[in-house]
Order: sequence, then structure tokens, then C-alpha cells
Amino acid sequence: MRTRVCALLTILLLIAVSCGRHKGMFILHGTVQDGTDSILVVGLDSRFGNTDTIRCIKGQFTWKFRPDTVTTLILVLPDGRRHPVFAEKDVESSITIPADTGLFNVNGGYCNDSYQSFYLASLNDSTMDQTAARIDSFITRDPFSEVTPYLIYDQMVQRYHADQNSIMALITRMSGNMQDAPYLVSLRSEFKADIPNNQYISSLTLQDSVGVSYQFSNIGGQSNYLLVYVWASWCGDSALRARKAIKPMLDRFAGRNLDAIDISVDVNKERWMDVISADTVNWISYIDTRGWESRIIRNSNVQSLPVYLLFSSVKRVVYKGTSMDDLCKQLETILPKAKPQEETKTTNKERQTQRDRERRELRLRP
Repeated sequence: MRTRVCALLTILLLIAVSCGRHKGMFILHGTVQDGTDSILVVGLDSRFGNTDTIRCIKGQFTWKFRPDTVTTLILVLPDGRRHPVFAEKDVESSITIPADTGLFNVNGGYCNDSYQSFYLASLNDSTMDQTAARIDSFITRDPFSEVTPYLIYDQMVQRYHADQNSIMALITRMSGNMQDAPYLVSLRSEFKADIPNNQYISSLTLQDSVGVSYQFSNIGGQSNYLLVYVWASWCGDSALRARKAIKPMLDRFAGRNLDAIDISVDVNKERWMDVISADTVNWISYIDTRGWESRIIRNSNVQSLPVYLLFSSVKRVVYKGTSMDDLCKQLETILPKAKPQEETKTTNKERQTQRDRERRELRLRP
């Protein structure tokens, strides 16, 4: 009898310890197409500021995360498809990720269930007005929903590049607390800049010279302006000279919240590798082998290369041009003034240390 009682107490203790360990956790179970090895997890805003990789084994995975509040996560598949998952405390959810032509299915938790309903109902929407009306109805039903910032990001910003008034009309329908969601705060700060351009790019996967993948949405940090020099190896020597001139330009604007990268749209990666093999630039170079079909080309309406694109912290295009002189004039106007203690130039060693740190933070294991 005593042995049975001890065994029962042991079992109850183990259950209590297990429950305590998982208290406050969000647990996601997934079924994926066989052959999918990993899925990237990124956040919509600073509540999930890092990236993580979900490992898939024989078409299944379980992933755990402890959110402070409801956290909007975006799963990025190796083929570029993206789908949101809303991480809520003490919620266990599941997602079924089909082959390329199938529909995602997420269930478990109030936010995931409400998003799934919106997702299925909106499949046949084809105009911005239809989608905006649907989001407006969604807000009417629940002005406190953590799903709404993602709907604005995904539909109004990414899909339709909606004008500021259309976006603000939806934001003001939300509860006051939800209007202060980190993504919406960043978005409204761009509106205050009053720059007449509504092109956004974030769902872009790039590779560096050793084949490591990066999400464009995470490059440059939340508080930086990011200068992107878009080129290709076939642009010739003048493009290479312009690319190398970016380093002196960065020194000129040191301490003014500016970072820089270059993206090649070569479809032939080997040729690109040959061209950059003797590089001396102090930043990571990236490639998008989709060429003229690259999202950065199409969404920015680029007609010729090379081109300079300046992005805000939410990956909004705030300047596009082909002249370094014109670019510098725009930077003088757009960038914040340097603080007195930041006006000295960053040394090469300090800049390389920062690049190494960025590489470690953004690296995605294959």
C-alpha cells in the first residue's frame, strides 16, 4: 500500500513539474510536406527581434516559445512562402503546411482561429477596397485583436502598397491600446516623415557568398536607415567602382543611423562569385538569383541597374536614384543629425566587429 502511495505521489510530482515547466509557453505542432528540413521563424516586430529555425523530422515538428504578450510570428518556408502564427501564453496550436498549391491550416488559440477564418474568407478578394472592407469588419468585431496589425502589414502594406490615408483609416478604428502595437507605431512614424512613396519590401530571402540565407526584413536593424546598392556583374566596371565608393560615403555619414549593403541580381551565382572574389568592401554582399524577377526589382519599380535604394526601418523605400551626388544630398535631408559624441568616424576594426555581430545574429543554419 505504501509503495502504491509513493508511486502515485511521484507521478503527481512529475506532472506538477512538467506543468510548471510549460506554464506560459506557446507550443506549435506542425505537419509539413515531406522533404522540408527546416522553417525560419521571424517576428513582425520587436517582440520577437531574433530569428529561429524550426527543425522538421519526417514531416513533423514541435516548437516552443515563451511570449510576454501575444507575439506575431511569421513562418518562412524554404520556397519563400510565408504564413503567420500568433503565439499566445498557455496555448497549444497546430499548423498543416501543404504542397505549393494547397492552403495552410492553423488552429488553436483565439488569434490563430480568428486569423484562419479571415484567411479562408478572403481568398477570393481581388481588390484593395474589398480587403480594406473585410479588415474594417474584422476590427468592428474585435477592436482589441492582435491579429489586425498583421492584416495591415500583409494586405495593406505588402500586397496593395496602400496610401497612408487608407491605412490610417483602419488604424484609427482599432482600440487605443492596439494602435500602440510596435509595428503600427513604426508604420506611423514613417507617415510623419511625409515622404511621397508607399513601396515596402520585407519578404525577401537573400544569400551571401557562402550560401547562408538571410531575411531582408531583419537586415539593418529596427532603428536604421538601410542603403541598398542593387547591381549585377554584367553592369561592368563602373558599377564596381560605384559599389566601392559606398564605404567613403558611409564614413561621411557616420553616426547618422545609416547602414549599407549591396544586392546582386545575377542569375549566375558563379559569375557573381568570380567578380566579388577580390573584394575589399566592409559589409556582407548578397545575391538574389531571381534576376529581374527579384521582389526588390519588381516592388521598387526598378527599370535599370545599378540603382541606389534607401529603406527606412520598416523597409519602406524612401529614395531611389542612380547618382551618388544626388543620393548624398537626399541623405543630408533624410538622416537624423549626428549626436556630438557620434561624429567621429567609425574605425575599420569597429565596423568589422559590427558586421561580424550582424552576421552571427542573422545567420540561418541550413
